[in-house]
Formats: sequence, C-alpha cells, structure tokens
Amino acid sequence: MNIIRENKDLACFYTTKHSWRGKYKRVFSVGTHAVTTYNPNTLEVTNQWPYGDICSISPVGKGQGTEFNLTFRKGSGKKSETLKFSTEHRTELLTEALRFRTDFAEGKITGRRYNCYKHHWSDAKKPVVLEVTPGGFDQINPVTNRVLCSYDYRNIEGFVDLSDYQGGFCILYGGFSRLHLFSSEQREEIIKSAIEHAGNYIGISLRIRKEPLEFEQYLNLRFGKYSTDESITSLAEFVVQKISPRHSEPVKRVLAVTETCLVERDPATYNIATLKPLGEVFALVCDSENPQLFTIEFIKGQVRKYSSTERDSLLASLLDGVRASGNRDVCVKMAPTHKGQRWGLLSMPIDEEVESLHLRFLAAPPNGNFADAVFRFNANISYSGVLHAVTQDGLFSENKEKLINNAITALLSQEGDVVASNAELESQFQAVRRLVASKAGFLAFTQLPKFRERLGMKVVKALKRSNNGVIHAAVDMLCALMCPMHDDYDLRQEQLNKASLLSSKKFLENLLEKFNSHVDHGTGALVISSLLDFLTFALCAPYSETTEGQQFDMLLEMVASNGRTLFKLFQHPSMAIVKGAGLVMKAIIEEGDREIATKMQELALSEGALPRHLHTAMFTISSDQRMLTNRQLSRHLVGLWTADNTTATNLLKRILPPGLLAYLDSSDPVPEKDADRMHVRDNVKIAMDQYGKFNKVPEWQRLAGKAAKEVEKFA
Repeated sequence: MNIIRENKDLACFYTTKHSWRGKYKRVFSVGTHAVTTYNPNTLEVTNQWPYGDICSISPVGKGQGTEFNLTFRKGSGKKSETLKFSTEHRTELLTEALRFRTDFAEGKITGRRYNCYKHHWSDAKKPVVLEVTPGGFDQINPVTNRVLCSYDYRNIEGFVDLSDYQGGFCILYGGFSRLHLFSSEQREEIIKSAIEHAGNYIGISLRIRKEPLEFEQYLNLRFGKYSTDESITSLAEFVVQKISPRHSEPVKRVLAVTETCLVERDPATYNIATLKPLGEVFALVCDSENPQLFTIEFIKGQVRKYSSTERDSLLASLLDGVRASGNRDVCVKMAPTHKGQRWGLLSMPIDEEVESLHLRFLAAPPNGNFADAVFRFNANISYSGVLHAVTQDGLFSENKEKLINNAITALLSQEGDVVASNAELESQFQAVRRLVASKAGFLAFTQLPKFRERLGMKVVKALKRSNNGVIHAAVDMLCALMCPMHDDYDLRQEQLNKASLLSSKKFLENLLEKFNSHVDHGTGALVISSLLDFLTFALCAPYSETTEGQQFDMLLEMVASNGRTLFKLFQHPSMAIVKGAGLVMKAIIEEGDREIATKMQELALSEGALPRHLHTAMFTISSDQRMLTNRQLSRHLVGLWTADNTTATNLLKRILPPGLLAYLDSSDPVPEKDADRMHVRDNVKIAMDQYGKFNKVPEWQRLAGKAAKEVEKFA
C-alpha cells in the first residue's frame, strides 16, 4: 500500500468496520487527498484510498441509520470492491467525504445550478447562483464563480415558502431556525432536488413547512429563536476588522456580545450582518505573531477571523460571556484546533473508549511524539474536564483514576523550561486543566507524590517566559485546583488544595508581580482576568470560607498594599474584569483592618471610582444576570466606601437631592426585593450534606465552633 505523504486529515470519525473476519474499530479519516483508516490503538494506517480510486460513498438503507458503504477500484483493472462501516455520525461523515466528490473516479458528480436572488442583510436583493450538490447547497458568486458559502443538508431544518414574495423560499438553518431568504422562478425544482439529494446521498429526510410565511414574518423571525430583544441587545461592543474570503479587503464591523449571542453589526447602519449563539463557540485562538489577530472557532466547524486593537480585552469579555451563557467548554489558545485530530464532532462529547485511549496516549505516545499526544488529547477532551472520570462498577471496568494519575504524571515529567515551544507548553497546562477539572485529578493534587512540587516548578518557569498565552493557561489551571470545576465535590479536598497552593509567599508574590505589571501597562487582559479569578477563589465569599486564616490574611495584605492597582481596573473595557476587581475590593474592605478600609475609601474618591459605581448602582436596568450581579456589587461597594466617610457624604450632597439623602439616616428596614447574586454557594449546607452522610454534627458543637470563630475575629 502506497501511503500519500502529503495527505492531511481534515475530519476523523470513530467507526466500526464490518468485514467477513469480524468487526473492528477504525478511525475513518477524510483527508486532503484520500480516505484513510487507522488502527485506534496504535495510530497505524490500515488502509488508504486516493479520491481518484473511490467510486462512491453512500448510506445503507432508507432513513436514519448508522451504516454506510465505501466502493473503490482495485488495482488498474475495472474491478471494484465495497466495504461496509458504521458510525453514530454517518450524516456528518458522508457530508465531509462528499466535499471531494468531483475528484471521485466515477461520474464526476456535479449538481444542477440555478440563478437566484438572495435577500441580503442590508435589505438589498443580490444575484447569486445556487448549486444543489450531494451534501448541500453551494452559494456561488456569479461574477467570480467562487463558492461564497455552503448550506449543508445536515444543518438544514427544512424549507418554507413566502406567500407575498415572488418565487421566495427560506432555508431554515443552523439548529435555531435562522432564515435565509432566496427567490427563483425554479423554486419548486430547487427544493425538490435538494430533498432528493439529501435522502439519496446523506440519508436524511428534509421537508417543506405546510404553512407559508409572509415577508413581514420573515423580517421579524430571520434570526430564529434569537430574534428577541434580549438576544440582540449588546452588553459589550468592540470595533473589529473582519477578515473573510468573501471580501478582498478587511471589512469594518461592530462585534457585540449579548446575553446569548455573538452579533456582528455593520457600523454604518447598525444592521445585524450575522449572529451566532455563544453556546456554539468552541475555542478562541490568539495569533502569536500578530497582537491584533484572533479567530473564533465554532462547534459546527465554522471559523471567523478578525483583528482588533483591543484584542485581549475583547477576548476577556467574550470568554466571560460564553462561560456565563452556560458553555463551560471554551478556552483561549495559540494554536488553531487541528480538526483531523478529533475523532468525532466538535458539537458532541466523544465516546468513553476514545477518551480512555487518549489518556493512555499521554502516558505512552503511540508515535513517540509527546507534543502530538497532548494536542490530540486537548482536541478530544472537553475543556470542562474528563467526562468519564469515575470507575464504573463491573468486572472488566478499567480503573479511570489510575489512567488520570498516569496522564498527570506524564505531563509533569516534561520539563517546562527549554524544550517546548510556547504553544506546546500552553497545551500542556490546558491538558492538566482538563485532568484536574475531574474529581480524580482534583484529589490527586495532594495525594499523588510530587504533584505539587513539580507543578509549582512548572508554573514558576512558565511565568519567567513572560508569554501571556502560557501564563493565562497556567493560572486558569491553578483556578481549577482552587475551586472544583466538577459536581459532587468535597470541601475538605478544596481546603487541602488551597492550603497547598497558597503556602508559598514567594509564589504569590510572583503572581501578583505579573498582575501589577499588566495593570500598570494596560496589557494582558486575559492574564488579569484569570488572576482575578484566582484571587476571588482565595479571598472572596463564599469561596474564602475554605481558605486557611493565616494564608487569607497574608494574601489580603499583599493585595491591599497595591490598592491603587485595583482601582485602575474599574476603568477597564471588559465588564468581567471590573466585576472581578470589585469582588476583591469588597473583600479587602470587609475583611481588612480599619486602616486598610480607610485607605480604600480615600482611593475610591481620588481615583474616581465612587461616581462610576454610584451610576451603575442607581441606573442599571437589565434582565441579564451579569449586569444585575454588577449592580448588586456596585451598591455594596458604594455602601462600603461611604460608611463613616465625611468626604464621601459631602460629595453625595453635591450630587443628590437632600430629600433622597435623608433616607440614608432612616432607621426603617431596607425593602429587599432583589435576589442575592454574589453568594452563589452555601458551604454550610454542602458540608452538612457531605458529613451528614457519615456523621451528624451535634448542634452544640456547631454553635461552639461558630462562637470560637467570632471570638477569634474579635481578637
């Protein structure tokens, strides 16, 4: 078998090969020049067919199924052979393979082309050519003959006619019923042809909606379930240049983060050009050469490229927005995701077998290339942690904890100083983050010999590199050790991990030095954001309740001594950073001594933070949870900064009417209608639940403990 060296894997799937000898697991790859199958245990090539030898690839049976046939020519003769495979992701596999249909041996399948008009986001009608292909629609520019974009059948939910728009029909697309409006005299033929192609080549049935739409309804529903005001109202906006093959020059856009979406607007008209749900963001890629370039990767495979003068602030806001929307699998990195390394879809977690194989690859790389094993691991395992991390009951179940510990040991035995490039070192930290985000990995920090020392050395060496990507990855990994990222966690373990991480003053000074330097220079928003998370988990309620007293006081004092630095962050363009700085400030005033609190009150006035937070506290009207949390925080800070502070009270007298200020001296209870959004976890309840399983704590013991804590605080 001659292997084509220049062939690169583009999409891989974990499949079963059905042969007369039995069934085998195979990685089925659609590449640039050929279809290849690999042995999943060794990554060795078991077969390869250049596209020129392939006759067809097609679904087996009618309707939804898992089996498909691959027919190819044998040797130079006319003889052909058919192999059968099966996979849960048949639709996607066939779609990817049919992108190369024009290179196949038989009947260079080309679709029929139709002249149409596309209703553009600017409300203009633009002439386009639609080609109905085996895998979807290609939208082609009639002048240059280039494909502008494709609408894959796998992402089409159906079609709907427009009753008051001549020849008008919409493609419902993308899983949230986004409407793309075309018009053509051959409307019926186009839709009929697409439905046939989708059934024959991809094995899915598409339908036309019975009820047609009116044009007015299209305008109101063009963004599907994200057409509501909440979905398109900006929480943060940044001016960017969009770099796209559709345009010869970069195009100016306003990139807006809303509660649920990433919205691209035209700056001249403020019209929405495109919209993507935040839940579909897979990764954010920072270009390591150009400090303005970044790419957003989506789970359906799209990639969008932009440049911005405030890239890092934009990414910090976007990262916060994506995580706040419930998507915990997003991360920021330097190297783009190599899709050919993932054995499945980006939109679904991979099989348990695939996860176990990649854990083994870290301990023993099959091709002897450790860096490659780490990139493969990261491409397959969700950033939110190893999914199947607990050993199942059963005779032949494998020990997951052992696999995870071996993988951690392999990652920490790699020296972080010389060998690895920045992208490789970053990927190592992100692999450790995926492991410690699981219960077994979180436990391993204090139980696995030398884990703490080796990790400490690795982080210290990483800080010396002064590369923002590496530092952000390292600190984000530390945060996953400070606060458990998995469900059903043990507070005692959290306490042990924290005590271990906060034990070295030198280490903390190192981290704070990076923090202060970035704030002073107005750089490294991502590093600042991750360090604020680290400080929040150490100093801010409710997380601070598991921080040891002496360590808490030491770190609080270190942060308070650079109070002015925190105030600078209140002017930051990223809302996430303003909130983080506010939480740390709240902890300093509430937990620090009288002298520190007074100093912070003076700085709040001299740095202009009080008026800004007063504005947020009084005039924020929103339904977004993040905005409401910030409002609650601002109200709290204004209270702390003005308590027993004559200068601040005099300032308020010059801002607010005396009648309103009189309320501050009222002895009436405050009417609390609002929910508490800052204290999001009840540690006492968690501890009671955990230890209640083993031993009920007597009431007198609990009260005695509480009293002792009060006395200690008073003393």
